[in-house]
Amino acid sequence: MFSDWPSELVPQQGWGDEAAISAFKDAIPWTVGRDFVAGTAKHLAGSLGLTKPGPPTKSKIIHDKQLQVLMPALGHGLSFPLSEIDILRDCVNVYCEWLSALLPNPKSSVPSPILNDPNHYARIIINHFYYLFVPRGAQGPDVINRQAVLCHRVLRTLQNIAQNSPYLSEDTWQTLLMFLLHINSALLSPPTVKEDAGEQLCERVLSVLFETWLLACARCFPPPPLWNALRESCQRWRHRAGLIEQWNRINFALTRKLICFMYGSSFPEISISEDDLNIIPTNMSKDCIAQVWYRILHIIGNPVDLSRHTVISKTPAFLKYAISSALVIEPSQHPCLQMLPSIFLTAMKGISGLVDAFLGVPNTSLDNLNQKGRQISPSSVSLSSESKDNAARLLANGRPKCNSILHLFGPWLFEAALINCNLQASPGSQHKSDAGGGASSGARRPVSGFGGEVAKKTTDAPASGDHSERLTNLMPQHFQGGRAEALGALCRIFCSKKTGEEILPVYLARFYIALHQGLRESDTAILSPHESSQPPTQRYSTKAGMCSETAASVLVNGVDLFRLDLQGVVSLVPSVLGVLECVLPEGELSTPLQLPVTLLRRAATHILLSILPLPLHFQGLQVKEIGNNSGERLALSHLRPQLVNLLTNALQVETDPSNTQMLLGGLLFCVQDAALCEVMDSISQHNFSTDRDHNIMSSGASDTVSSHGDYNSLLDEACEVLPEGGLGQMSATSFPSSSTTTTTHDSAHALFVRSIYLVCHRLISSWKSDVNVSLAGLELLSGLARLSIAEQDGLECKRAVKWLCDYIASQCYRPPRAHSKDLHSTIVAAFHCASVWLVAHPYLLQDKECLATVLEVVELGISGSKSQVKSSDAPRLKHEKELKPASMRVRDAAEALLSCVLSQVGTFPSVCGAESLSSLLDEMTLLRHCNTWGGSDQLTRDSAAQHFRYFVAQNSIMLALLEQPLGNHQVCTLPDPQPTVTALIRGPFGRVAWTMQLRHLPRHKSSAKLYTVNPGRPLPMNDVGIKHNVKPKYFPDSVERIPLCKADKSVPSLESVIMNEEKSTLEHEKLLQILDHQIAFEENVQRQVERETSEYPDVETECVAPSLCHEFQTARLLLSHFGFLSLDALQESVESAVPSLVALDSSMAGFARDLEILDNTNNRTVDTAHVFYVQAGQTAPLDILSNVVSCSSVHPHFMEFLNGLGWTVNVHQHPGWTGHVSTAFSVTPQSQEGTIDSNHGGSGFSGKTHVLYWSDALSEMAFVVPAPSQGLTACHPSSSGNINTVGLVLDSYDKAVSGGGGGGSGSERSDSLPPCDADVEGSSSISSHASQTSYGQGSENRSRKFGRQTSAVACSDHKVYIVWLESFDDCYTFPALELLPETVTGLESSSWKDKEAMVYIIFIHALTNGLFRIRLQGQNAKLNMAGPLVDGQVVSRRVLGTLVRQTALNMCRRRRLESDSYQPPHVRRKLRIQEMVQKYRYEMNEPEFYTHLFTSPLC
Repeated sequence: MFSDWPSELVPQQGWGDEAAISAFKDAIPWTVGRDFVAGTAKHLAGSLGLTKPGPPTKSKIIHDKQLQVLMPALGHGLSFPLSEIDILRDCVNVYCEWLSALLPNPKSSVPSPILNDPNHYARIIINHFYYLFVPRGAQGPDVINRQAVLCHRVLRTLQNIAQNSPYLSEDTWQTLLMFLLHINSALLSPPTVKEDAGEQLCERVLSVLFETWLLACARCFPPPPLWNALRESCQRWRHRAGLIEQWNRINFALTRKLICFMYGSSFPEISISEDDLNIIPTNMSKDCIAQVWYRILHIIGNPVDLSRHTVISKTPAFLKYAISSALVIEPSQHPCLQMLPSIFLTAMKGISGLVDAFLGVPNTSLDNLNQKGRQISPSSVSLSSESKDNAARLLANGRPKCNSILHLFGPWLFEAALINCNLQASPGSQHKSDAGGGASSGARRPVSGFGGEVAKKTTDAPASGDHSERLTNLMPQHFQGGRAEALGALCRIFCSKKTGEEILPVYLARFYIALHQGLRESDTAILSPHESSQPPTQRYSTKAGMCSETAASVLVNGVDLFRLDLQGVVSLVPSVLGVLECVLPEGELSTPLQLPVTLLRRAATHILLSILPLPLHFQGLQVKEIGNNSGERLALSHLRPQLVNLLTNALQVETDPSNTQMLLGGLLFCVQDAALCEVMDSISQHNFSTDRDHNIMSSGASDTVSSHGDYNSLLDEACEVLPEGGLGQMSATSFPSSSTTTTTHDSAHALFVRSIYLVCHRLISSWKSDVNVSLAGLELLSGLARLSIAEQDGLECKRAVKWLCDYIASQCYRPPRAHSKDLHSTIVAAFHCASVWLVAHPYLLQDKECLATVLEVVELGISGSKSQVKSSDAPRLKHEKELKPASMRVRDAAEALLSCVLSQVGTFPSVCGAESLSSLLDEMTLLRHCNTWGGSDQLTRDSAAQHFRYFVAQNSIMLALLEQPLGNHQVCTLPDPQPTVTALIRGPFGRVAWTMQLRHLPRHKSSAKLYTVNPGRPLPMNDVGIKHNVKPKYFPDSVERIPLCKADKSVPSLESVIMNEEKSTLEHEKLLQILDHQIAFEENVQRQVERETSEYPDVETECVAPSLCHEFQTARLLLSHFGFLSLDALQESVESAVPSLVALDSSMAGFARDLEILDNTNNRTVDTAHVFYVQAGQTAPLDILSNVVSCSSVHPHFMEFLNGLGWTVNVHQHPGWTGHVSTAFSVTPQSQEGTIDSNHGGSGFSGKTHVLYWSDALSEMAFVVPAPSQGLTACHPSSSGNINTVGLVLDSYDKAVSGGGGGGSGSERSDSLPPCDADVEGSSSISSHASQTSYGQGSENRSRKFGRQTSAVACSDHKVYIVWLESFDDCYTFPALELLPETVTGLESSSWKDKEAMVYIIFIHALTNGLFRIRLQGQNAKLNMAGPLVDGQVVSRRVLGTLVRQTALNMCRRRRLESDSYQPPHVRRKLRIQEMVQKYRYEMNEPEFYTHLFTSPLC
């Protein structure tokens, strides 16, 4: 920079007014001169008032000639040896007081000539001060400390004058700067020795030099010769660590000011201490700051020279020391040069910090550089503290381009990164590009100072004395810390590349060479050129369990290398893979100092997840390895087995929860990617598809339905046995194949088996104590269950279910102190995972052992114990066990699994598709199909309910019984219809409709004649036998012969009484007449009745069968046959205050409304995800919503991605969840059915007419793409503008439901059923889902609580966004909160507006190579990191939709697991039924109940 300017740094012997002082010394002898100086200095110092009390006296020096005599004496006194410390102190005190003449308020002891011309005399004084700083040779520490005290006094005085003097002239400024340069040269230029004055004063003199220099730049800018002198001086002091520390300090202070006015106040500032804030003068202009910053930055020359001890020691001071030393050695062998590795590291840290400052890394400071072993990538830092929200910006949005930073720091960083690297390619010629030289260097310089003749001369030097033995430790490996710092800075620069930003190819080439050399570096040996011909796995690997500093720095700071659109970055895959094999599979890893092993493994895991999709994505790509000109190329597809083994090995040894979850996400991606790739290849081979890339992302949308196939053709493969060495070492031979099929170890089937073994074993052995890892493992198993793999082995699936049941049992049997909410969350998730496996593989329940295992664990979850712990134990009956489940959540999950086994396994999806779980029939529909329904009256829900009898059994199942025969073929075709009852059964797990008949014969025999032909009148039988007329006797004959006693005669006879009284005789006769008349009358009536009602004894009447009975009390028969009408069932028990059977009064007000609310309480979880498309630079919500209006404004793969999330449904014809309560669970007339514009860019799925929908047996999810004109804002009034109105949605729905007495008008989902003669298949897409919430309760019952929780809208205070980014940097400015009004679903509670919204965001960024980069935001809760997607992961196009959907579902599931108020759907339905029992129950005893049962219906 200043090479053309002469340096003003004159030799030391020509500085300090040498002529005047020499004349004084030569004029008188030493003793006389000493006495003269001592007396003069003591006299002058005594008048200063420093040693004596009192004010200073006025100086008597009034002429310049007096000063011309005194000042050479004082200057001569400053050169005295340190033994004359009193004389030195007096001289210093006098001169320091006289310099106050330059201050606004000078001291009174200052001579008047100095006051008249302060600048002239100040220059003389400053020159004389030089002699004080000149080293006096070897001195004791006490003596050096005395000199240091005086030097500090002088430096404080000069610094005070420079800061506060308004009278300094340009010459004085230059003299002051030259003085500081000379004293620094005198102290710092010589080699560092022990107990040196320069070592003690180094930091102070350098800080004064740079701070004064900055003051001079603001007030009197130094001329180029001074700048040149400063540069030359600093290059001679580079062996001093204090120089680099001060250089970093000044650079950081200047950079802070520079960035402030270059990029504005919003740009992240460098954190510096309060003292450093005042270093830069406030009046320094922006141009001056820029000039000074650039010059100071280059003031020490090339920082990489610090790694070359031969260059640093090539100074006159080192040569003088070598000549004067008793043992003549080379200057480069001085012991002080052993500090160069530390100095070089400090310099690289400073440059690295400046790079971070320009990148906008938050909290960049000099203190962080001194504390850490090296700089760490911001993305890795964010992962190291999971309590913080990782949504914080890691790099400034307005940061400069990579090329600009590389223009500035690139030459130094590239050269430092290639220290001691032999860039000669093997076996071809050497690279012609100078990978390490700076842009300003004219000639090519060697990359390393340890090679060539200089290194040979140093090595061949005779080892004499301690010096040479010390220097033998100065090896190239000692500079690996600085080299690693440079590589880390380069990685951060290139990883800061913005979307669409171009980096010069020359920089990319140098960067790849530097990374290649850094990754292949070992801490103990330098690789030779011939090693480049070895296989990649050997060539780049280091010692097992060891990781070099350079490789660690690349891993930690280069986590984003393969996530960016860097041209040619795939050429680094072999180099990176070798290092990953040294880091990830090792259980005990040795890392560089101050670098946590967990952080290093996390960075390696990030890079591994970025590389995983490359082999299958670039199947035919041949990679030319860096540094190998032999022409050999490596196919990326050949690296896939190595990547898979690396992934599984890492999972076995990983102990950090976050790293384990990331690896699990990568494992599921590998299996799904391989499975879909094989499916696509098979389709392509059979010519089933003409375009391979057509809608490949939608292949995962129907993974639930496609997973149900014919499992009778399963491969009869041998059972794979887990080897002792672990899963990671399983090779192709570890998976035996059948005689008909050959299975490779990286096929989808092999990965499927390996994943099940690995995850299940680790779950039971080491992951069960960590809730997040357990949940991640269970999510992976759920994802594997849904995969459709052609070669799936039923035995492996059976083992997976068995291991899941063992995991549940082991968790339940843990000691009581281990039971917690987190533990129960893992059990609940395991039950859910088992349900997924059984639904996806229903053939498993055909195995008796598997069925018994599942039912045992269900029993364990419900009751808390098993009936038969061991097979040899006698089973305990239900009534013998005490009901003690692990928790209510566990019991609910077990009940859900049992219901799934009984009702969904083998039947899902139904003929109506995956949307239907329950029956679509309700009371209104059944009555319309009833034979007695005329259709004239207006049918409402209230009036329909009057035709049904309602009972609740077991306080959880509601029975709606209809006793009228249906208008079907049974009544129309059969002359003898059977007793029929129609039952609508509403339970916790849905609603079903049954029609039951009382039959005495099986249905297949009912077509035969039930009655024979009349046989005619039978012939009379004359031989009827002898009829004996026998009069019965009441007493034996001997009774008359028994004599009477007096007692017998005590009661008079009737005849004696009548005969004695005349009146009695008359009454007796009258009574006898009445009796005779009545007997005759009754006999006559009896004969008449017999003639009228009996065919006999009329011989003319033939014998015919009685008429059939058409009236049955079928409801009573049904309840009786099921055992509900016993006295015990109708009585309250000790366990429950509600009898087993309760009748409900359907005539009460509000019954129909509550019945509708029960039907609309879904039996599956419902979730909603909102999809947004963000063009580059957009931050306004309206602009973001407008992107999806036209397909021309979105990415070509965006629509394909949407189709991969789910299938399209019409919100008006879809009875399931649609993303908003106003259109969900209802069907409108056909006239309101809308169509989708074929040119839309996603707005067709805004919810107005259509949405994207996905469901399985346990969950359903809607994907909504909000749009400005036809989105939710226009469709739903509650979502307009103000988010505070979301709580009113439920109230408005309550009013709508309660209007008209709860009757329906045709908009309910039951009305979507076709009429009796309609085509049955026309309603195949209709389902009967219900919402996750109960839309409202009557005002009289809002405060009623049943069970554990009454809030039906629990855990709906979170949102899931799926955001497609054109520019990845827009993820930091995405207006998530501003878009909340567009994401209202109606499930939000009224208090949600007062809470902080929990928003989970999945960002998707399409790379130019066809892959997709993922970023997750908002997962800062306790149950964080829902998979399978991982923050920073790169995925392929074929699995994008499936993985995004699974991640969104898992986010919602984990949120529900974490919520204390969440209730499973079947629990909410059960509570609704219990609530209706409390409100509408008949209060009757047993007789009243039977009376009510025998009465006819109300209508």
